[in-house]
Amino acid sequence: MTLTIEKREVEPGVIVLEITGRIAPSRDSRKIEPEVEGAVAAGAKKIILDLSGVTHIDSTGIGVMASCFGKARQGGAELSITGAKESVFEVFQITRLVRVVAFYPDVDSALKGNGRLV
Repeated sequence: MTLTIEKREVEPGVIVLEITGRIAPSRDSRKIEPEVEGAVAAGAKKIILDLSGVTHIDSTGIGVMASCFGKARQGGAELSITGAKESVFEVFQITRLVRVVAFYPDVDSALKGNGRLV
């Protein structure tokens, strides 16, 4: 399944990147970081990665997510992840990235800052 990214601004300074497909070794996975960098460069203060459409993530994908977190933080933006299916969320737990990045069940919860999963 090809990885797709849909970007939308839900509030001024708040960008949601809806990611669909597999985040695994491929050229497609390398599209995520430039989207985060672009959002930061455009002045986003909050970036939400909506993974509700992601069916698989591996160690390469975890590296991409960690890099995105670092780029957002360097640029003064907050990054959170929403909608991770159980199998995807489990990989984040195993790698302990859940201790660094805020996870929410859905975009609305992330916007309100409540319902944090970890």
